Amino acid sequence: MKKLIKINNKKFCFYEDILNDDFMNNHLTRPIVSEKYPFIRQKIYALFSFIIYYLIALPILTIVCKIRGIKVINRKELKKTRKVGAFIYSNHTNVFDFFTIQSYVERHKRVNAIGYSDSTSIPIGKHFIHQLGYIPIPNNIHAMKNFMEAIKYYIDKKQDILIFPEAHVLPYYTKIRPFSATSFRYPASLNAPVIPIVTTYYKSKFKKKPNIKIIIGKTIYPKKELSERENKLYLRDECYKEMVRISSSYKQYEYIKYIQTDPES
Repeated sequence: MKKLIKINNKKFCFYEDILNDDFMNNHLTRPIVSEKYPFIRQKIYALFSFIIYYLIALPILTIVCKIRGIKVINRKELKKTRKVGAFIYSNHTNVFDFFTIQSYVERHKRVNAIGYSDSTSIPIGKHFIHQLGYIPIPNNIHAMKNFMEAIKYYIDKKQDILIFPEAHVLPYYTKIRPFSATSFRYPASLNAPVIPIVTTYYKSKFKKKPNIKIIIGKTIYPKKELSERENKLYLRDECYKEMVRISSSYKQYEYIKYIQTDPES
């Protein structure tokens, strides 16, 4: 249970469980994703997908990012994985994280994203989200095979896949939350590189909300001498360490101060 209050123009968020409390309250349902879901975009919609992605979404979102004054640090690191499919792992502090990374950070490759099925409950928007590359996590065991095949398909196509290992959006949070190794089974099984990316916040001179710097960390590769399970844990540990290093290396502005409370108080 969380509670957001404002005291003397300063925002405070009181929470009990920072890993599981719902900080967004988007009120969206989480539909069942069955084995019939088109995880791989159908070729019949290839032209439609191209138009939506490259001719509409990317130009508009790029302009929006420029207007917002978003800065990207160390973009040259992305050149290392330009010719292969990679997994991008990022902290999740804004509802627009997917679009920002997709359109403004990794501009030279197509980026897909893995997430909960909430977005598939939006009547019209779900079709656009699908064409933009959103891949819902199955909550039906029978759909898992098709889901995994789609992940491999896009990596083989030398596209990137964006994952938010923290799972939930925590607005303007300036630290890295602990996350499990579960999602790292994808790069471990496909022998694909991992790119840590961290969104940071710094005080603006002209507006109340902070400005954004997105920092790209060093690329991490699976080790040939390790088993798939060992690589899953190795990639998770190295990615977490790199994200914490980045987050703590920059002086950030705490737009919302998060305070943990005693659940029994």
